[in-house]
Amino acid sequence: MNPEQDPKWDDLLKSWKPPIDVPPRFESEVWRRIALAQEKRSEFWSFRWLFQLTCQPKLAFAMVVVAVFLGTGVANWQAERSYHRDMAASESRYIHSVDPFANTFLTSNP
Repeated sequence: MNPEQDPKWDDLLKSWKPPIDVPPRFESEVWRRIALAQEKRSEFWSFRWLFQLTCQPKLAFAMVVVAVFLGTGVANWQAERSYHRDMAASESRYIHSVDPFANTFLTSNP
């Protein structure tokens, strides 16, 4: 038996009200919490917190110093990798330009 088809169930569900005492200003408090949650979420993505951090000179200077050192370290690491890769390729090209058969002799003799 489907309750949607029985009119008794429809009448019973429409007349049923839960016996709950709502505290005063409940609805306004709910809407205030929703607004506060939306404000916090939008505030994070607007990077206002970053602006507040960088307004303090000591923190701003520390962030710049960390960024410079981190950028320099990453650039140095990338340059070193690139240098070694290019140097190995240059050595190989030089050996082939001087003696084209050097690679075959090196690989054929164990």
